[in-house]
Amino acid sequence: MIIGNPSANARLLIQRNFWRKDFEGFSRDDGNYRRGPMYEHDVMERVLRDEAEFADRDYRPWLDQLEINPRIFRRYQLPAKLWDWRQRSAMLLGDVAGKDLLDFGCGMGEESVYFAKLGARVTAIDISEVGVASVRRRAAFHRLDICACRMRVDPTNFPDATFDRIHGLGILHHVGIHQGLHEAARLLRPDGIAVFLEPVGDSPTVEAAKAWLMRHRRFLPDFDRVTDHERNLTWTEIEAALAPFPDSIADPYHLLYRLKRFLPFPTLDVVRRFDRALLSLAPRLRHYAGAVVIAVRAPAASDADDAGSRRRSAVMSGFSNQM
Repeated sequence: MIIGNPSANARLLIQRNFWRKDFEGFSRDDGNYRRGPMYEHDVMERVLRDEAEFADRDYRPWLDQLEINPRIFRRYQLPAKLWDWRQRSAMLLGDVAGKDLLDFGCGMGEESVYFAKLGARVTAIDISEVGVASVRRRAAFHRLDICACRMRVDPTNFPDATFDRIHGLGILHHVGIHQGLHEAARLLRPDGIAVFLEPVGDSPTVEAAKAWLMRHRRFLPDFDRVTDHERNLTWTEIEAALAPFPDSIADPYHLLYRLKRFLPFPTLDVVRRFDRALLSLAPRLRHYAGAVVIAVRAPAASDADDAGSRRRSAVMSGFSNQM
């Protein structure tokens, strides 16, 4: 596992003195230690272990489930509906055939399989041993060539400018959006694109209601479990993290769709269409949205060919105008 700078979430744990509860066994007598880089390193190592162990427990019951969801695959294969955040992400990534694509925090690798089936040369990384094992088993089952390895994402150990495309599903809110986007930008080749699908928690009222439901999830057996260390993104930090990227998009999703566990399944697509219309008509409602699609494009390489430069400018302008 590659050791690097602590993530934003680890620093948040330190600032909130979570060590009093979570990090028993560390020396607390030396104030300089608690303020120094070694303490941050130790906290980050503990956070990473906790996250990896949580993921391993979460994934292990599904290790033998190697099939993919054909309905979700079609969303990546033939994206056309802006109201579906997976289709939106696929539109932003564009044609991945022949591209070097990094699945950034791949989990059990279902998206890795989708992209490999679409012709991408896929590299998948995660800190979960069970997750990486699942990717390898799925790749073998589907007869796909996917390079899967256990590795941190903040940072990775890949050289600069290694990938044409980067995809991440629910990873930035684990590692910190600034760190995650910085590493993605380092890894992208000129004109490369990174797309992330992330949870948002901008409304304290909505988050408090969700926290209550999570505490009483024994009444909601299919409610997603989360770790003690993850924290949903806010629009303030999303905007700050995207400021260095002149070509970027942050598209909000999921208003009423956040109630999906209480809604009849046949109504869900209608609800998502309605959400998209509401967010388009009243952008301030993003404050209550539960998800975001984030995309950044790396700057194009300088080119003396004016025609080539004009073509790239048109493509980049089109990317920016996809809002």
